[in-house]
Amino acid sequence: MDIALKFKIVERIVQMDDEKLLNEIKSLVGLTDDDLIVMEPQKATESAPLPTPETLHGESDPQSEVMAELINRFLKK
Repeated sequence: MDIALKFKIVERIVQMDDEKLLNEIKSLVGLTDDDLIVMEPQKATESAPLPTPETLHGESDPQSEVMAELINRFLKK
């Protein structure tokens, strides 16, 4: 399925008000209430990974290389 179509489907779901249909979609994609727990911003910040010494000294991979690797890994099949 085309990614643009997937985004269109998600957009329609976000705009939807039908609680029964939304619960059916939640069940269909295998989500539970535990999957929907959102952390408080403070706890989310505390749990974020710290930068590595290489990153702090500018010795990490450039963002363009990282993005190219992610695209190849997850979007190209």
